[in-house]
Amino acid sequence: MKAKDVIVYNLELALEDGGCPLCHCLAKATKRYLANFLYESVNDPRIRDQLRAAGGFCREHAWVLQRMGDPLAHSIIYADLIDAFCAELDQTAGVKRGGPSRLAVDQERVCAVCREEAAMEDRYVDGLLGALRSGAFREKYRQTGCLCLPHFRKAYEPVRHKEAGAFLAEVQTAYLSRLSSELKEFIRKSDYRYAHELPGPERDAWIRAVRLWVGPWVSPQDVEA
Repeated sequence: MKAKDVIVYNLELALEDGGCPLCHCLAKATKRYLANFLYESVNDPRIRDQLRAAGGFCREHAWVLQRMGDPLAHSIIYADLIDAFCAELDQTAGVKRGGPSRLAVDQERVCAVCREEAAMEDRYVDGLLGALRSGAFREKYRQTGCLCLPHFRKAYEPVRHKEAGAFLAEVQTAYLSRLSSELKEFIRKSDYRYAHELPGPERDAWIRAVRLWVGPWVSPQDVEA
């Protein structure tokens, strides 16, 4: 199966689960990437060089990886990172005696997993925009699809993909309108005068609003690969 076909297939499966399909696909792809890293790349000199240059992982991905286990792999990774940091510190301290010096700051380093996620995100956004040319996919997306706001901003490109952008805006607006109505209904029922009314679908609208605005709180190890 071609890479583009795999992406479309994954997006179709994600639509069945509800929520932002891009978030869902990226979480699964990140889990596969981390699993491959632990079991296949820890002893790869090239990968270790890249990891040292990046200064390790960002906080989020470091703890995701830790929760996946493999004490031996972690021991190899962090022994290497610690030795590299000590060497850098020793070199910096030596230079500092002769003039100004500093350690590389975090902004100069990019977590390898963050970099891979960004590349995967671009591929999935392009895959989504391409899939929307299919009538069957468009109908499925219309019924169950909605992007979180960060991914909608990234996918909504009316200049490059005018037709797809208009369709995404139509579906997104419809979902936002329903969600806004449910939030207002929750507010209304919070009034003591209507407290006797049973809660409806609006009861978790506030959670869905957070999920929509910033994306779901999904850890890669919490999804199936």
